[in-house]
Amino acid sequence: MDKEIKYIGAKNGKLLLFGGVYSNLQALEQLISIAEEAGIQPENCISTGDITGYCAQPEETVQLFQKWGALTIAGNVELQLANDSEDCGCDFKSGSRCDDFSKMWFPYTKRHLSPQSLDWMKEIPEYISFDYGNKKVTVVHGNYGNTSEFIFKSNATESKERCFTATKSDVIIAGHCGLPFHQTIKENLWLNPGVIGMPANDGTTRVWYMILNIEDGEVTYSHHSFQYDAETTQKLMYKNHLPEAYGDTLISGIWDNMEILPKIEKMGQGIPIHFNQEQKDSIKPKTQKKMANTYYDPADLRKFGKITEWSEELGTKFFDYYGKVFEEGALSAREKSLIALAVSHVVKCPYCIDAYTKDGLQKGITKEEMMEAVHVGAAIESGATLVHGVQMMNKYNKLSM
Repeated sequence: MDKEIKYIGAKNGKLLLFGGVYSNLQALEQLISIAEEAGIQPENCISTGDITGYCAQPEETVQLFQKWGALTIAGNVELQLANDSEDCGCDFKSGSRCDDFSKMWFPYTKRHLSPQSLDWMKEIPEYISFDYGNKKVTVVHGNYGNTSEFIFKSNATESKERCFTATKSDVIIAGHCGLPFHQTIKENLWLNPGVIGMPANDGTTRVWYMILNIEDGEVTYSHHSFQYDAETTQKLMYKNHLPEAYGDTLISGIWDNMEILPKIEKMGQGIPIHFNQEQKDSIKPKTQKKMANTYYDPADLRKFGKITEWSEELGTKFFDYYGKVFEEGALSAREKSLIALAVSHVVKCPYCIDAYTKDGLQKGITKEEMMEAVHVGAAIESGATLVHGVQMMNKYNKLSM
């Protein structure tokens, strides 16, 4: 590995660690207030990268971050933007939901950044290291030598060990995966402070950061969370036609899908994270609101993929067929989305109505077009009912002869 690590000297006092701002201006504003109240200077606030991303205010977020004066390394998003690339470099599986969504938010981010912000990103180091107490600390995004590697607590043990060896570090501070954790590996410490731009898939709206300190000559660490004005962030995502599924996650605290997660981390979905008894007692999950006094729960739409669990072979065949149907063909994906929306109303499926209203918005379908499609469905359904009146008439005439 020949990746350059920028050494920034020694650090003293409390350090605030965070990552994944993801263009979430409201969360960044709240974090800055937290740092100021705690008396932590900007130069002691360190980001693991991805200042921009999923949310709707990339330029405002970058400008505020620069004004604040905190330190950051380049995440995969900054590296791709600095290189004028056409994708986010997140290493999502091709054709996955995350991959499809990235084709919406990454071009949006790129369009909404000023030349000054893009030039600033070109100067951000990919890795930094510093001395803290008696420890050497290195900050990476995914991993050293692979900025896009998804490293969780339950996986990549050998990869983590190689990182400690290659960087000659006692402590690695990493980001990218979106979940906070700490892990001791052969007397070395791997820390992920989590991200502030999106919840941690635990059914709450909280977002995460860490505090490092030196107490009695020893380096200590603690996880912390906070809440912010997520409703404003969500509304701005909707308004700018960014992936609505990510907007929903801001409020539900549940990730739209878990394709990047190892099995153990998948099992933690919807379970509030806690790192000590005090936090556990004070946390009350904020889950997506249910439709009052109805049989259907909107949250069940997210469980659609689980229908394969009781019949894997048939369920898998259905999803293969379903995916094939909605590929571009003689009909465009946009036309198919409108047909699906009309049929959703005819078969009276609230899950389908929700799904294809969102899908239509993401494909640029207007509300007038949507309503017209609903009327087409209603007309066909009404006509079908009336034309069956011929059956009634035939039967009546036969019986009354």
